[in-house]
Amino acid sequence: MHPGNTIDISGGLLEQRQLAYDLTEYCIDEMLPRHRTLWIDIQLKNIPSKDNVVGYCQDDGDNTFTIEIEKTQKLYDFLLTVAHEMVHVKQTVRKQLTEKNLTHFWYGQRHTDRRNEPWELEAWKLQKPLTHGFIKKRLEKRIKDVISIDTRL
Repeated sequence: MHPGNTIDISGGLLEQRQLAYDLTEYCIDEMLPRHRTLWIDIQLKNIPSKDNVVGYCQDDGDNTFTIEIEKTQKLYDFLLTVAHEMVHVKQTVRKQLTEKNLTHFWYGQRHTDRRNEPWELEAWKLQKPLTHGFIKKRLEKRIKDVISIDTRL
């Protein structure tokens, strides 16, 4: 990752913060290798279950993002969630996903079908290859070994 990018992580356990940092760095290297002005603030916290999500990505403008990750997930799910939210960072930085007056635009086209949001479909599609690449290349572990860890971090 280029040294111009900033990743701040708060909350959670030390191991969670380190994994989130390393995976975020990996995702930047894979999806946004030339970007040098990213500021990503990741908050590991308890997200209310009524929200029915385990992560959020908010565009704060000027390549600054706030990501919230549910900290009580199992290891593999935690990694998938970080990768998923980093896909949203990529989509926003590359202007694939934009928002104006609370309306989302995908590649400049207004999108109103909440059931099949293309930015979510892409994030779901890319989260696993990103996570698996990270596990193999950075953690140097087998995927099934990480999936089999049935404890929460």
